[in-house]
Amino acid sequence: MAINRTRPPAAPRRSIGRPPKGPRTVPSKKDTLLADLRAASSRLTEVGAPELAAAVDEVLAPGGWGRLRNATEAGTAAPNVPIHMPLVTRAAIQKASSTVPADVAEGLEAFIAGTFSPAANAHRARRNTGLETGNLNVRVDADLKARFQAAAEQRENELGYKPALSHIAKAWLIEKYDIAPAEKLAEA
Repeated sequence: MAINRTRPPAAPRRSIGRPPKGPRTVPSKKDTLLADLRAASSRLTEVGAPELAAAVDEVLAPGGWGRLRNATEAGTAAPNVPIHMPLVTRAAIQKASSTVPADVAEGLEAFIAGTFSPAANAHRARRNTGLETGNLNVRVDADLKARFQAAAEQRENELGYKPALSHIAKAWLIEKYDIAPAEKLAEA
């Protein structure tokens, strides 16, 4: 009696099995960047710019990237202000404004000057709405942030609470662009 086979015994296998475990050895741009920086360092030494070559070597040293990032953040980058809000509100703001950081700065200046006060309870986050939330990250000038903190302390009695920079920025953007409440945006 013959046994029915699903494939002939000499037929080649169609798959080679699962891929091997472990990291894949795929060359990345990081590998070429490291080689390029080493070449740049040696070329700068040949050309007669040893101080520039030393700077490149310092970045290539262990922990050099961290020192470079810290120097950049401390020196030139404005501090980040995360503004927590529903994602539908964030999308509406980003659609309405192409210059969100400038708009936030304008709102903070208006608050400092006393021409803008947020609506009552604007500082209280709505909870359990079922809407996904996220941050709208905006960079604000450190000097403006310090002036805002001073103005917030002065206006604390007037408002009944100490306003946070993110709450004022959010209230300004919603009022400036007449953004509907998040629940109505989510329905649309």
